[in-house]
Amino acid sequence: MNQNKTDTHGYLCGYANTLRKQGLADYEVFHNLLAEFNGTPYIWGGSSIDGSDCSGTVCESLNAIFGKRIRVTADSLFRNFFSEKVDGYEGIQAAFFLNESGKAVHVAGYMGEGLFLNESRIEKNGGTPRTLSELKAMYSPFLMVRRKLGENAWA
Repeated sequence: MNQNKTDTHGYLCGYANTLRKQGLADYEVFHNLLAEFNGTPYIWGGSSIDGSDCSGTVCESLNAIFGKRIRVTADSLFRNFFSEKVDGYEGIQAAFFLNESGKAVHVAGYMGEGLFLNESRIEKNGGTPRTLSELKAMYSPFLMVRRKLGENAWA
């Protein structure tokens, strides 16, 4: 239920707490929080369900889970927080797109069921759930790397 909220952080924290009370694990809460950004207009530098960019979406979802207020770039998420390589789909994870020099220029958070939320200016309808195949085609000049949130990364 994506609604316009002036206080995205407070809204998402409350939603995260509700989901935890229902017995959901952190990675399941992450999936649900990312879903709140479905259809959110792309705004560079934004981190609100009224307008966000790729890293803003991931940061604000993590902030709501862990009670933080961190706002960093896709590259910083890649280098400092999502440090574990993944094969399956367990844990809080994201797909990163690296340029020729190895810098993460885009991130899409994993929202479960094989879908990643893609918040990008190339999306016509705002934040859009995409498969890995779709993302690879959309960002074909870049190397795609999936990573899981490091065990103590957001502590």
